[in-house]
Amino acid sequence: MKKILIIIFSLLPMLTGCSSWEEFSLVHSPDIEQGNIITPEMVALLEPGMSKRQVRYALGTPMLIDVFHQQRWDYLFTVKRRNEPMEIKHYSLYFEGDRLSRFGGDIEPASDSDSNLEKKELLVNVPDYDGDLGILERLWHSLGFGKDE
Repeated sequence: MKKILIIIFSLLPMLTGCSSWEEFSLVHSPDIEQGNIITPEMVALLEPGMSKRQVRYALGTPMLIDVFHQQRWDYLFTVKRRNEPMEIKHYSLYFEGDRLSRFGGDIEPASDSDSNLEKKELLVNVPDYDGDLGILERLWHSLGFGKDE
C-alpha cells in the first residue's frame, strides 16, 4: 500500500501539468514587493531643473540617499513572484544643489502615445439632507441654540 501511495504522489505533479513539486505546492506564497514603485508615467513627469521637493512629490521619498553622495537619490524596487526569479528595478536621480540635473535607470518614460489617459472630470450631484436631526444637533437645539423647526 505504501508503494502505491509513493508512486501516486510522485506522479501527481506530472498528472496536474506541474513540472516540479514547487509549482504543485498547496502552500500559498504571496508576491513580495519592496521599495518604491516607479511607473513610466511617473518618470515622464521628471524634467531637469526640478527642485528636490518637486521630485519627491512626483516619485515619493527615495529608498536610498547615500550619506556620502547626498546629491544622488536611488529608487529601488524588487518583486519576488512565486516560481520566478526576483525582478529588480533601479532608478537614480542626480542633483546639483537643489535642482535635478540628470536621471536614468531601468524604467523608460512613457510617451504620449503610451499613456492614452484622458483627464475626465467626475461630477456628482449630492442631494440636500432632509432627514431627522442627529444626537448632537438635537442636544444643540434643546439647549436653545440653532434653528427651531
